[in-house]
Amino acid sequence: MDMTENLKTVLDFYAEAGIDEVIGDSPVNRFELPAVSTPQRRSPLQRSATSHVAQKPTVNQAINTTLSDVSALVNQCSSIDQLHKALSGFDGCSLKKLATKTVFALGNPDADLMVIDRPPSSEGDRSGMPFAGPAGQLLTKMLASIGLKEGDFYASSLIPWRPPGGRAPTNEEQMICMPFIKRHIELANPKIILLCGEAAAPLLEKKSGINRLRGQWAQMTFGKKTIPAIPIFHPSFLMDHPASKKLAWADLLELKAALV
Repeated sequence: MDMTENLKTVLDFYAEAGIDEVIGDSPVNRFELPAVSTPQRRSPLQRSATSHVAQKPTVNQAINTTLSDVSALVNQCSSIDQLHKALSGFDGCSLKKLATKTVFALGNPDADLMVIDRPPSSEGDRSGMPFAGPAGQLLTKMLASIGLKEGDFYASSLIPWRPPGGRAPTNEEQMICMPFIKRHIELANPKIILLCGEAAAPLLEKKSGINRLRGQWAQMTFGKKTIPAIPIFHPSFLMDHPASKKLAWADLLELKAALV
């Protein structure tokens, strides 16, 4: 039996479940640990006298600093290859620490259609590809139904790393990752953007769910250029809710007409 492979399977399971900390095999007697001295309480006057000392940045300040760094990083990228390298070397998002792979893109970057996936599935985390597994197979069939082959579209992911256990990304995680996908779209410069499932609301800066957004054309602005985008149900959702395929078909026909 390959114990190394078994251990890797267990560790992958723990990572997907969101477990990022372990404890020792033996209990610790906290009463035998050295006593920790308690700092003396200072008077308001003493606290005022040291108020000039630099304070630890707040969470918002730290996020703003990170966002400034990310914006500067992506703006330096003048090609998709450069953006890929920048994303691969970026360690400013905690999601990357527990993810197996960075999900970047697949397909033809020169295609007129760019399709944006929701945060990676477990298959995407293992393969490093958006729309991995059965969802990708259904997406290919959906686009083929309107005459698009695999070389006729380019796909990427809203978030490049799978959140632990498949949970929804936090607002902070989305804010940090958003400049990457927006710059990716800008560099690919497609004619049309297809937003799948949960990718729609964050990119369109809407609070509505996909049920209200689907089928409604919107304009995404990148500098002086605007690109039309249409939200659609995610293929994974359609596999679980086949009755919604008739709505997806109507959206695909809208997409086909716009690509002519």
